Amino acid sequence: MPHLTDQPVIRMPGLHLGSPTTYGPLTIFPVWTDAPLTSRRPYTTATARGATVAELSDGPHVGRLQVTHDGHRPRVLFGGMLLEAGWQHRVLLDDVAVARGAHQLVDVACVEQNRWGGGRDQRPGRRVAPLAVRGATHGLRPTDQPRPDVQRERRADQDDVWRRVARYERMHGASVTSSLVEVAARLEDQVRALVALVQPLPGQRGVLIGVGGHPVLLEVFDHPRTLAEQWAGILGSVWMDAQAALPVPTSGHRARVFVQRVSSTPVQAADHAGAGRRLVVEDGSLVSGRGLALGETLVHAAVLNARHDLVLAA
Repeated sequence: MPHLTDQPVIRMPGLHLGSPTTYGPLTIFPVWTDAPLTSRRPYTTATARGATVAELSDGPHVGRLQVTHDGHRPRVLFGGMLLEAGWQHRVLLDDVAVARGAHQLVDVACVEQNRWGGGRDQRPGRRVAPLAVRGATHGLRPTDQPRPDVQRERRADQDDVWRRVARYERMHGASVTSSLVEVAARLEDQVRALVALVQPLPGQRGVLIGVGGHPVLLEVFDHPRTLAEQWAGILGSVWMDAQAALPVPTSGHRARVFVQRVSSTPVQAADHAGAGRRLVVEDGSLVSGRGLALGETLVHAAVLNARHDLVLAA
């Protein structure tokens, strides 16, 4: 397990909630931050010419891929992203910033159990893993007892990821290869309808989503453009869980309490994530977050409600 520093090295910016939009069981709160805003991001999310995400050069490995990048600014990939094709579809476990000319190994988990073969290259798509799979990538399990006195990083278990993918197959229909990507593709029309109705507001840099009456996911970025790029993937990932949720709005009070809890939880540096540093936000009870910093700037944080039934579902 990567070492966590004893003291926080990055601060979560001040978070400000706006008025929510309700869509079925989802309550979607816009989030603004008080972090300084630069006109030009110090990274890119685009694919540069010659950049690849691929199987390892010495042969495929279920839990590892290799990223190369030829652009001038570091290329950022976000944890939870679904990587398609290759020898099997994967989910990226952690945020990473890949420097120019680098060959960066990244940790992944398989989300397509019954295929092992194909081409070398992976396609980083706009789809993001749904809540239960992201819970598995954070190492959250329903049998774990809350330990507020222990702030530790939990890690993914491949068998747990497969169990949770199977749950989405039961909800949305089975796939020949048990492919989460194929299951997610069946909901594209529904996700497009959701995205057409709910868009980021000017200056918005984050979103808090409640499902079934309780906050479940907070995502914060350093720049409105980055949020806009990730918007459809974030909403689509949570929509995959909508059929298992009650159409109960999440109150502003509950949303604010969750945000306050996140804000009071130390942000700790784990290991290097290529050109950046991987961050962990854990209180051992309610908050389970992962993120990325470049220098002293928090680029991204994704925080799950570690007690929410949909995060723990398997």
